Amino acid sequence: MLLRLLVPLLLLLSPSLFAAPLFDSHEQLAITLSGPFELIDIERDKEKEYLGSLSYDDPELGPTTLEAKFSVRGNFRLRKDVCSHAQLWVNLKKGQAKGTLFDKQNKLKLVVQCKDADRYAEYIGREQQAYQIFQTLSDLSLDSRMLDVTYADSEGGETRSQLGFFIQHQKRLAKQNDMTVYKEIRADKSRLDADRSAMVALFMYLVSNTDYSFIAAPPGDTCCHNIKLLEAADGALYPLPYDYDSTGYVNTSYAEPAGGIGQSNVKQRMYRGYCASDDAMAKAVELLQSKRAAIYEIVADTSYVSSKSMKRTKKFVDKFYDVLDDPKKFQREIVEECR
Repeated sequence: MLLRLLVPLLLLLSPSLFAAPLFDSHEQLAITLSGPFELIDIERDKEKEYLGSLSYDDPELGPTTLEAKFSVRGNFRLRKDVCSHAQLWVNLKKGQAKGTLFDKQNKLKLVVQCKDADRYAEYIGREQQAYQIFQTLSDLSLDSRMLDVTYADSEGGETRSQLGFFIQHQKRLAKQNDMTVYKEIRADKSRLDADRSAMVALFMYLVSNTDYSFIAAPPGDTCCHNIKLLEAADGALYPLPYDYDSTGYVNTSYAEPAGGIGQSNVKQRMYRGYCASDDAMAKAVELLQSKRAAIYEIVADTSYVSSKSMKRTKKFVDKFYDVLDDPKKFQREIVEECR
């Protein structure tokens, strides 16, 4: 308990200790990636790295180019029938990035626009909003930065410019909070921090995400599914959600309802959290209620989504708060549905 109280205090006292310039600003960043992207989209080989570079206009240094290696990531979005363009890891050399906007970054998750149609750009905008919403709920959350990405094919293929965003690596977040990333295949449910688990489960209900697990991983992966567990020094496990393209909030055309639980479409909210104590659930509800205005401010941002899309998303969030505001609905749809 003492560790959990001290870590945030230490971060406040020493903000430069873990300062990451890339995520200090929420302004869109224009970058150019050079690499064999047509080949990457054809091969989609997770065991292979592709050489290239990342260029941008550094606020202190001016035009800057960093060496980069690209590798593909993901599972569902890696399928060619789902996405025309593969999701990427962008690996940088720490030594070369020192003193630049990418200082202290060496491996970044890049969310790539899945296909070229305009609606896929809006998916990017709404998915990044989901990350922002979770950030309003917890400091123990992944930073993100919206991007205007130009993909310059180094082997003569077509150049394309699309929306994307960088996501902080979970290992860096863990290090910032004196934690480690849990790497086993399964986790003991009893080790989950109760307050954190109730809050994350309620957030997942907000964005209508049923495609996750707190304790189990897909075959061949480490724990867990669309959740990383951050382990504190006392052994407690803190769920860290990510990857929201299959949520009702983002509502992609390719998202599939979860099998075996009776979900008819991804916008149908179903509570998938574990049964929590009255105290833990009350804290989660109080937090979501206290952040209501901040959440609606994010939803109302039309920088990357159309006004029409924004209005639909607002109505979707309204329905979440209808449940929180109505004790009978909350009892029926949340409390009685816990696992």
